Amino acid sequence: MEKTSANILVIEDHAVVQLGIRTLLSTCSVVGGIDIAYTGKEAIKKAKKNKFDIVLIDVELPDMTGFELLKELREIQGTVKVMFYSMHNEFWTVKQMMTSEADGIVMKSDHLDELRKAVEIVVEGGKYYSQEYEAYLEEYENEETLTAQELRVLRYIADGFSTDEIANKLYRSVNTVDYHRRNLLTKLGASNMAELTKIAIEKGYLMDNSPEETQQ
Repeated sequence: MEKTSANILVIEDHAVVQLGIRTLLSTCSVVGGIDIAYTGKEAIKKAKKNKFDIVLIDVELPDMTGFELLKELREIQGTVKVMFYSMHNEFWTVKQMMTSEADGIVMKSDHLDELRKAVEIVVEGGKYYSQEYEAYLEEYENEETLTAQELRVLRYIADGFSTDEIANKLYRSVNTVDYHRRNLLTKLGASNMAELTKIAIEKGYLMDNSPEETQQ
């Protein structure tokens, strides 16, 4: 049986992390060539010129998100395997990684062997989600998530709008907005609006689109 030899493109803008990944992947028996890109645009340019079996990307890049890059790369090379390797564990990030149809997801807080194992499994046609990522996913799935309307109210609260102003923007009554405020305090375990905003930021609820965009 012919031995697998995969070409991998790593998109990472931190030189030290780049070196660590390259060193680790060089020990994988299934890995052939390893190329590096610092930005999403550089990765797209390389993908148009060269065939890659796996692309390893972070969620946050200097010029675009990893999710935007994933879509671009799959338009260029439809069969390419895409893996996320990220330190971001916020609610929205974990949720997006879950729905992105990535072939593998490994957290930078995982043991290094997790990345090696993930690459080997994905190269052979499988999918791999690390124990650390699965733990975050389970944690968030067990939490009571916010409704779309609650998210809109939350973002307006974080932007400093009053109850009356939020009611006007959402075309809802003041009582309805107050109801959402109380639900938000309960769901996020906050005692006041300042604490609510702090917890919402920590959990990643305020990292997505603006309130206006969520109404589309």
